[in-house]
Amino acid sequence: MAEKKDKLNKIILIAVIAVAFVFVGAVGGGFYMMWNKLADLDALVRPPEEEVEEADEEGLLATGAMFPLDTFIVNLADEKSKRYLRVTMQIELKAGETVDIIEQRLVQVRDIILMILPAKRFQEIRTADGKTLLRQEIMTRLNALLRKDVINNIYFTEFVVQ
Repeated sequence: MAEKKDKLNKIILIAVIAVAFVFVGAVGGGFYMMWNKLADLDALVRPPEEEVEEADEEGLLATGAMFPLDTFIVNLADEKSKRYLRVTMQIELKAGETVDIIEQRLVQVRDIILMILPAKRFQEIRTADGKTLLRQEIMTRLNALLRKDVINNIYFTEFVVQ
């Protein structure tokens, strides 16, 4: 009888160990597959690198002229809540372009930005991806206004939603 009990205990112990190994393997496999899916998704989200900018002698990337804009304060398009956005940004021009091109069309530049910002909802701009899409939209519209790709990037120096 004691012999049967010992044999039964060994079988139960082996079964528990086998189930634990299967569980650990399944969790590890799940993490591995999830990691690969996230890496693939990250590759899809990142825009392709068009051209590599050359670094100057200090190792910093060369940038064009910077044009600071005044702070914009707008109401967001949320229907149920009253939120407003306060954003300050700087426009980086492509290398070789002067700020005169923005200064001459500053009224139109501000108008375009003031037409884009209040049309956004909080859910659209609350994430980093939303801010990136907003940046891309502003750049696209401003470059269309200037009739050539003058704007290299837009930097948000202040971005507050309340």
